[in-house]
Amino acid sequence: MDDSSCMVDVAKFFMEFCMSESCGKCIPCRAGTNQMHDLLGRITAGKASAQDVTLLEELCDLVMNTSLCGLGQSAPNPVLSTLKYFRNEYRAHVEERKCPSGVCQVETGSGKGVEA
Repeated sequence: MDDSSCMVDVAKFFMEFCMSESCGKCIPCRAGTNQMHDLLGRITAGKASAQDVTLLEELCDLVMNTSLCGLGQSAPNPVLSTLKYFRNEYRAHVEERKCPSGVCQVETGSGKGVEA
């Protein structure tokens, strides 16, 4: 990865992996990884608000602390790491409706998806 990678999209990629690998035994992992993936999808599409980012952080904490296995307990780590070190990329997607790396399809006010 380099500066041409969108770290929000990277977090979404890892969350998709965790979501598909969840055994489904416990609800925090099964439902939480799906909800985190959906929120990351909203962010990368430019459809999220600042409250969605806050909800994502709270959901990461909930999944990490209530999942039964190591997968669920560690699934939020890519999201938390990208929020910690690349929060400016989340802000750009949410506030400016653009992807600094030009990777994500971000919707403009016209309703059309355009590459940022």
